[in-house]
Amino acid sequence: MKKKMLAGVVTAVLIGALTACGGNTASQQTTAAAQTEAAKTEAAKTEAAKPDAKDALMFRVSMPEASNDNKAVAIQQVVRNIEERTEGRVKFEVYYSGELGNFTDTIEGIAMGGNIIDGTSGDAYAPYGCADMTALNLMGLYPDPESIARFNDSELFQEMCDELEKNSGIKMICMNWAGAPREVLCTSPIESVEDLKGKMIRVPLPPYVAFFKRLGCSTVNMTMAEVYTGMQQGMLDACEFPLGTIYTNSLQEVAKYCYLSSHTYAPTCWGMSAELFGRMSEADQEVFVEEFSKGGEYFSKLNVENMEDYRKKLEEAGVTFVEPSEADKEAMDQAAADAIADFPELSEGILDRVKAAMAE
Repeated sequence: MKKKMLAGVVTAVLIGALTACGGNTASQQTTAAAQTEAAKTEAAKTEAAKPDAKDALMFRVSMPEASNDNKAVAIQQVVRNIEERTEGRVKFEVYYSGELGNFTDTIEGIAMGGNIIDGTSGDAYAPYGCADMTALNLMGLYPDPESIARFNDSELFQEMCDELEKNSGIKMICMNWAGAPREVLCTSPIESVEDLKGKMIRVPLPPYVAFFKRLGCSTVNMTMAEVYTGMQQGMLDACEFPLGTIYTNSLQEVAKYCYLSSHTYAPTCWGMSAELFGRMSEADQEVFVEEFSKGGEYFSKLNVENMEDYRKKLEEAGVTFVEPSEADKEAMDQAAADAIADFPELSEGILDRVKAAMAE
């Protein structure tokens, strides 16, 4: 009898324990499910607050310069700031050393509505609906970086931008990116302008061709990536770039003579699809233009600050520098003035208008 009573008590205890255990499990499962659901709801809210990846505007920035060039340093800051300020609504991929093709390829892509942003000289855009933009890259035009910044803010530049956009759908963002002066690098000594005669020099665009042929040079167009090999193998005698570009592309390894012609500052004009620009909100458009303009100020500042450092590095690599004489400067000024005759498409008096806008 006692054994039966003890068995009953044990059974009751076990049943109670199992019931209690089962009750706790159900409660815990309910609580965990509620917590999981709450977490999912919170995560969904957080995700909803972010721009959908498929809705974000993605732009590909193209430049011929290497990734350690001053222009690359400046554009990296620009895209970083825009992505942060637009909270991911605008995103970028940057391509260096002409990875997306030359400026002809990229500008054509922009005119067709592609998501490319290209930074090159104004005359590269001229064939797309504003012939007077050729004047923006004539040799000897800009006396200093400040003059480029003033022209960027001028009514005349805005007129050119409006004409370009109307005729081709290309939106010009800004052109206040003042490059460092471009100098001539040669495989043989250049003591004066006379020594340039007969030299085969790589140049990028028609205004350079018009200028250097009047100094007695033969010109050839090739990509920046081809210049090193061209000079190394004797297909080129010379090229012309800012000192920073010469150094970052290691051209001092194949040419040791630099003639400080300073024939142009070649300001960078940043163009993109007007249609894609219009897809952004007005607030994001303002951010876009503001950061590209700030980038121009930073780029121009870097060029001024780094010029002496690049010259020192090139001298340490064995490069000899020659300053032009006053007679040489006059000869280059005359070549620049005569070169305008190669561009009959320019409107009458445009050069005087550009100079006046720079002086305002």
